[in-house]
Amino acid sequence: MKLKLYHAKWSLCSQMVRVAMEEKGLSYESNLIKLCDQYPEAENLSTEYLAINPKGIVPTLDFNGEIVTESTNIIKKLNSFSGEIDIDLWPEDVDQEKLNTWVEDTTLTDGVPLGKTLGTAIPPFSIILINFMVKKYLSIFQAIKIFWKHPLRERGRFFLVMKFFNIQKPVAERCYKVLAKSLLDIEKNLENSGPYFLGKFSHIDINLMCCLHRLTDVRLEKILESKELPNVKNYWELLKSRKSYQKCILDFYGEKENGDIEEVFGPHDSMHLEPLMSMIKKYKT
Repeated sequence: MKLKLYHAKWSLCSQMVRVAMEEKGLSYESNLIKLCDQYPEAENLSTEYLAINPKGIVPTLDFNGEIVTESTNIIKKLNSFSGEIDIDLWPEDVDQEKLNTWVEDTTLTDGVPLGKTLGTAIPPFSIILINFMVKKYLSIFQAIKIFWKHPLRERGRFFLVMKFFNIQKPVAERCYKVLAKSLLDIEKNLENSGPYFLGKFSHIDINLMCCLHRLTDVRLEKILESKELPNVKNYWELLKSRKSYQKCILDFYGEKENGDIEEVFGPHDSMHLEPLMSMIKKYKT
């Protein structure tokens, strides 16, 4: 069995698939793609990559010539393989409806509007970083080229707008309610399960590991340490203790990724921290 993974260092969905592969103990050929919003090379829009994934997004799994896209589909496929570690990421003895619903709600799915689910509410808080990278790394010519070339027209327009405007604050503010209520839903669920979301480690824990880590990237980690979310705090510590967290997320951050985060935030918290904390307290009571 030969597995080839096309992925990106900072891509949320790429992180999910890498974690799944590590948890299953699966070996793969790594093909890192330099995404158009972070690198002028824009490898995801190259003729070669578009022949593999016509949408120009990551991750993509090549399994003996069979192409699988979208993180949920890929992880389901990986779970059907036998790796060095005996783990079932879709266990049959857990609530299947809850598993499916939460996996769907924590995935950044193409076509689902930003802010509709937890998975689509997390990325808007990353826009401050993407906005910064587009301005820093792409020329006006390159931004226009992405606008015309990107197969997902909305994304192409999005990157072009970010070249000229700072759009992250209003987009993120529209996601406050969904993020706050989702974290409280996780807190409530953990009261009756443990130590993981459905008792045993599964696909949903992979997705939540990556989503919660993204909050640390954008200087919102204090939310995960708040007294209003004690179960989430313990759960987050448990997720961080897994080998897959270090190896498949933290170890993929290089000088560029850490440098960009530091340049945007420095020692400061996100501008969204206080209003989000206030909203969580409001809904908690």
